[in-house]
Amino acid sequence: MDILFLSHCVPNPPDKGDKIRAWHDLNALAANHRVHLGCFAKNADEVARAQELKDRCASVFAEPVSRYAALAGAALQFVVGGSISTAFYRSPGMRRHIESLRPRLGATVAYSSAVVQFAPIGVPLWIDMVDVDSEKWLEYAERRWPGAIYSIEVNRLRALEAEYARRAECVFVTTPRERDLLKRIAPSARLESAINGVDFDFFNPAACSAAPELKNQRYVVFVGQMDYFPNVDACCWFADSVFPSLRARWPDIEFLIVGRSSARAIQRLGKEPGITVTGAVADVRPYLACARAMVAPLRIARGVQNKVLEALAMGKRVLASPVVASTFGETLPEGVAVCESAEDYARNLTDSVSGPAYCDLAIRDRARTWFSWETNLRPLVEAVERTPAGAMVS
Repeated sequence: MDILFLSHCVPNPPDKGDKIRAWHDLNALAANHRVHLGCFAKNADEVARAQELKDRCASVFAEPVSRYAALAGAALQFVVGGSISTAFYRSPGMRRHIESLRPRLGATVAYSSAVVQFAPIGVPLWIDMVDVDSEKWLEYAERRWPGAIYSIEVNRLRALEAEYARRAECVFVTTPRERDLLKRIAPSARLESAINGVDFDFFNPAACSAAPELKNQRYVVFVGQMDYFPNVDACCWFADSVFPSLRARWPDIEFLIVGRSSARAIQRLGKEPGITVTGAVADVRPYLACARAMVAPLRIARGVQNKVLEALAMGKRVLASPVVASTFGETLPEGVAVCESAEDYARNLTDSVSGPAYCDLAIRDRARTWFSWETNLRPLVEAVERTPAGAMVS
């Protein structure tokens, strides 16, 4: 079957939250079908990385997006009543390309609500919405300036999410919590959850090179894209509300913030005693392998955090905020501890800081039973494959 796979990002390389799931969606579909990729690229390098996917795709179309031009266009659309989230990706070129493919398509899989606007009418549609993005905007409205703008976007995007969910054959999200939320928004829609996985071959403590300079440090680590507001907010809160207490108890403990594109607030944290901001690194695994624990103190979190799964695959304990822990539902994976206060973090770190850093294989082995990409994405692939050949919808 010919499948159109629409993505708001280039699913290559799988080195960032949204790209990781897109990569695995694409590969799962391409294993037995002819997949036509339509995606948006931030720059020429990303366009080239998209073309590398021709080895598994029947065709690849990557539309370059100028961030500032796209934001200006989205702002204009917002003024006249549109949604910023979808207007950012307006593209006549993408529409023309998809129209040229339309006669041969048996199904469309849209990765995120932002690109559903390009799904051709008449072709059965499946959406991997991942998260309910309007809920993130709602949380932004409560924590960020200008809150009024975010509140307006909540209502506009939520209306689109409901419309798209009703139109689709089925919508997949990452967790039961996201599914229940979307059910309240679109009660008549067919919804399923498919949790993320992790590449256990790559995130394997036995497969990464040792880092001598890290072995002698006693530290906790945070890993992520460091210009993403929830990550910035989490690290600033932890540095201000938790880390001083940990330093008072263990004067040599350090806090390493690992990830590209550090925002100014994160750069300022790097000047504080005991806090190191690495910026982009070639490989995050040594930083995880030598850590006493990974901290995930996010106060805004939708879906499952890939950083948490990667740490578990490396056999590391994860000290998670209540909102991060809640993404797993009632049963937490082994190795995840819920921490709300500085006292919670200190209590859960006590055993980890008393001896050398190590990788707990029991945590890793248990994670393998939960977070297999092949197993967790099978419902999406099987749902698309049940689409009758040549089926059309009105």
